[in-house]
This record gives sequence, C-alpha cells and structure tokens, in this order.
Amino acid sequence: MRRSHLLAMSCITAVAIAASVQAAEPSLIGMVVPPWPDGLKSNTGSCVGSGSEPGQVCARSIATLDDAEDRTLKLLASQFVDRLGDEPRWRITDAVPYPVLRRDELVVIATCQRDGVDDAGLVAIVDTGTAHAAELDMLPATRWAMRLDRATGKFIRVAPSRVRCYNEGTSE
Repeated sequence: MRRSHLLAMSCITAVAIAASVQAAEPSLIGMVVPPWPDGLKSNTGSCVGSGSEPGQVCARSIATLDDAEDRTLKLLASQFVDRLGDEPRWRITDAVPYPVLRRDELVVIATCQRDGVDDAGLVAIVDTGTAHAAELDMLPATRWAMRLDRATGKFIRVAPSRVRCYNEGTSE
C-alpha cells in the first residue's frame, strides 16, 4: 500500500510541475517575433516556401524555440510578417514540443522527403547510430515525423515510414 501511495503522489507531483511550467510559458501562437519573450530565442530555422514568387519563397518557416541555456523546447511554425532592418519577423502559427531524443538520434529540419519527394516542410527524427549510417545518402525517419501544412500554418503528424532525410554527415 505504501509503494502505490508513493507512486501516486509522484505522478501527481509530476503532473503539477508540468502544468506549472506550461502555465508559466506564454502562449506563443499569434505572437510576432523577434523580439522574443524574456529568456527565449531561436537558434535554428529554415524557410518553407509555398511557391516561386518572391513573396512565396520564404512565406513560412520552421524554427526552434530555445531557452537561455540553448536547450530546444519547441518547434515553431511561423508566417513571414515583415522586416525590422535586416531581420525578418514572423507570426507564430503553431508550436509542438521538441521531441525527447535517444542516443544517436537527431531532429532533421527541412531536408527530408515524403514518399520520395523533397519537402522543406518536413521535420523528423533519424537515427545516426544505425549500421553503416555514415555511408547512406538518406536515413529513414525512426519514430516521429511532422509536416508543416503551408495552407493552415499547422504541424501535421506524418507516418515516419513515409519519410527519409538527407544524411548531412555522409561522406561524399
């Protein structure tokens, strides 16, 4: 009885901590960045075009949301708004938690294919520790893949079996 009570209390505590962390984080959807909320920044991002016209080439983006210690917290979907000097500004249209990675796993942004077709709107986890990975031009997505829907600005889950990503560590 004691052990189950302790386990239940641990679960309740974990849920309370997660809820308080989420409550402390401001809602980012609809926010125009930069500037970023205090303690947050983006270290990595990629344009996701919706066409070949000048206003469409980088109409949307996928970027990371990072804390002051450079830990990635979320992946953000954004739409181009304007420029502040040389810096583009984006309206955040969606946010998903950054996946927890296992040993030898990486998140690949914008250099993947779905059903054999390049799609800069894809984000996936690949395993660089698989046998002969360094020799492969493409790595299959392992257990998680998302696609930025350009029409809605929302992330959509994709079956990892349909996704493979360029192996940027390959020796060519």
